[in-house]
Amino acid sequence: MRRYLATVGVVVALGWTGAAMAASAPTPDINSGFLGYCKMRPTLEATWSCYVDGLYADVEHSKDPAAELPRLDRFVHGTHGYLESACHMMMHVVGRRYATRHHVTLANLRKYLPRSNDPGCSAGFGMGLVMALGPEIGRLGPTGAVRLCSRAPTRFRQYTCVHSLGHAYMRLYDEQLPYALDACRALGSAEAPDCAQGAFHDYWLSAGAKDGTVTRPGQTHSARVLCVQQQASFVLPCWYRFFLELPPKRAPATAQAVADLCRDLDGLQRSGCIAAASLISTPDPFAQSQICSQLDGTDAASCVRGVGVQNLADSGLEKQLELIRTCRRLPPEARQECSAWFGKTLAVVTNGSFAKKGCERLNSASDRYACTTGASRMKGPLVTFS
Repeated sequence: MRRYLATVGVVVALGWTGAAMAASAPTPDINSGFLGYCKMRPTLEATWSCYVDGLYADVEHSKDPAAELPRLDRFVHGTHGYLESACHMMMHVVGRRYATRHHVTLANLRKYLPRSNDPGCSAGFGMGLVMALGPEIGRLGPTGAVRLCSRAPTRFRQYTCVHSLGHAYMRLYDEQLPYALDACRALGSAEAPDCAQGAFHDYWLSAGAKDGTVTRPGQTHSARVLCVQQQASFVLPCWYRFFLELPPKRAPATAQAVADLCRDLDGLQRSGCIAAASLISTPDPFAQSQICSQLDGTDAASCVRGVGVQNLADSGLEKQLELIRTCRRLPPEARQECSAWFGKTLAVVTNGSFAKKGCERLNSASDRYACTTGASRMKGPLVTFS
């Protein structure tokens, strides 16, 4: 699901359906010049619409989204550009459109969910499907919703499902955040924070009228205003996507810039702000970790929560070990928390294999213990995770 950054923040505020463009030109196909065709569109809005229509056409043509989305992930990652960074949000639109046209229901949802842990196109499509099922999810009740997500075959997809419930509740309740958060709380303490992160994500999307949402009268555009009103377990979820959807003029590319965005905040509010700023600092997880290493202890520990671990899901064990070893560069008081966080999140994206093969490869006993402890909590709430 990573990483849209400021450029995408502008683009997702533009048109979504591409109906006007589609009416005047043939829908491109991914196997016959789709990428080049869309790059030639004259505006960002037209480019966005072209990609959405092309991706939708490809999914339709495949007749098997569950198998096609992993192929799309591989294709899109090979582009290393705008399409890769924006595909998750584009697939929100594609997923909702597909669910409506094909009458996707909770009963047949698993047939269409991508067989992939990829946080980009696949996760976005799955979230789009779930968003379209808001009324049915509401009728399912909290017990049924938890049961639905628990049936997902990997921990990452279980998390994605719970996060998607937050989006779905926001759509169900017409972007009224208090009602969506009440629905998340009803899921229980294990799922509520991750569901809330989805709800707050939808709230920040609606603050910019993005992703098919509408800004509500009187809606605040400030995390400093909204997040201070939240219960403790919802503060970090509230902050996490704020800068992603309402970005500052410049992405915080240094530790000082990260800290500057969070000036005058303390406690949980500062931790949430630092994690949110880290999330948009750079798409390179190693560069992110370097930024975190230059912050003071508490801030450094908060900063690593925004590091793009998901980008390394398919990178192989050695690359994943390289990332967790960067915890040794952090201030001493943040190193164990960093190792525990990366142990947990790398276990999530590898469905537990990092816990078995990675933690034991760390050099120090304290790092191995922190990593193993974090990994053992992989089934608990993630709170900040893309």
